[in-house]
Amino acid sequence: MVLLTAVLYKIAFITEQSPANKHSWSGTNHYVFEILKKKGHDVTALGPLTPRFLQIVFGILNQISLRLFKTRFDYRHSTVYSKAFGRLFTKKLKSIDHDIVVVCGGSEYAAYIKTSKPLFLIVDRVIAGTINYHSILSGLWKFSEEQSIHTDKTAMHKARAVFFSSPWAAEHAKKYYNLKSGQSVILPFGANLDSIVSRDLALKQKDFDECKLLLVGTYWKNKGADIAFNALKILLQKGVNVSLTIVGCIPPEPIQHEKLTILPFIDKNTSTGQDELAKLFLSHHLFILPTRFDCTPIVFCESSSFGVPILTSDTGGVRGHIKEGINGFTIPYEDKGDLFAEKIESIIKSPDDYTKLCISARNLYEQELNWEHWEKEFTSNVKRLIE
Repeated sequence: MVLLTAVLYKIAFITEQSPANKHSWSGTNHYVFEILKKKGHDVTALGPLTPRFLQIVFGILNQISLRLFKTRFDYRHSTVYSKAFGRLFTKKLKSIDHDIVVVCGGSEYAAYIKTSKPLFLIVDRVIAGTINYHSILSGLWKFSEEQSIHTDKTAMHKARAVFFSSPWAAEHAKKYYNLKSGQSVILPFGANLDSIVSRDLALKQKDFDECKLLLVGTYWKNKGADIAFNALKILLQKGVNVSLTIVGCIPPEPIQHEKLTILPFIDKNTSTGQDELAKLFLSHHLFILPTRFDCTPIVFCESSSFGVPILTSDTGGVRGHIKEGINGFTIPYEDKGDLFAEKIESIIKSPDDYTKLCISARNLYEQELNWEHWEKEFTSNVKRLIE
């Protein structure tokens, strides 16, 4: 009998914040770090590490620029700031034994690192493809835009491979940076949860007398909460018994509606918060997120783990974690609620198809949208590229 031995590496793990910080990059840094350790890799965290003086000075300059000229300075990806990161992490790398370097969540950390070891980059977007898409990369000074793109491109070409969370991001890397196909790997993220409910509990049949919609997000407009509310009102006007729970999004003006519940922010990085969110997912039928811009909504992985199908706007990198008709549906970006309402109504009218959709959503989580799968594919690709 031949015993297969797992491929393990000594990994220098680079993030700006500590990987123990679950708030950093929506917790993705933390869960990547933890799954690599869990699977037996020898992982050394080089963060937290920041060019503090530059951060303060550039942060002030950016605020002045915004107030006086309404123009943004993306200092994080500026040449000076990125080179400062490069010096800090290069020095740290010299002090540890490692086989590979893994940079998680920021091309600005990787662009000017000096290392002879293979470097791997984990990102969810390409700056050249998101200029004037995301608010942080909108309204930039021309010099800032050029430097940000240069930093991003430099980091990706330096990497042995770039792991993109969606085809959208990978396609941008090919289009704007001419990144070679061998350097680009599409690998969706997992659910940023400490514990996953059992399959039986996730797929337990729910009372369908009232279809309960759930939206979890941070910013009302950015996450399309107004569109979700419009869809609710359209459905109620049609006589469909439906309700909407919105978590974490505060409307710009107070809204009161008997079928709308707005809950304050729930910190899923605490056990209490994760328990509260689990109860909400388990008691709701559909997850709705008419997002205005998104690279990787991790909440899609989490919703799939609860067997809750998703309806979302077709934008950015959402298709990296949505498979049409498997764990949800994408709705045209321009829709203001009518098509969302139409799709919800059609789902409600076909309870057997809804049940199948819940099952296939959970199946997709178990097969792909989990960190165990992510680590297996990540390690396999690293082995392919360096051995």
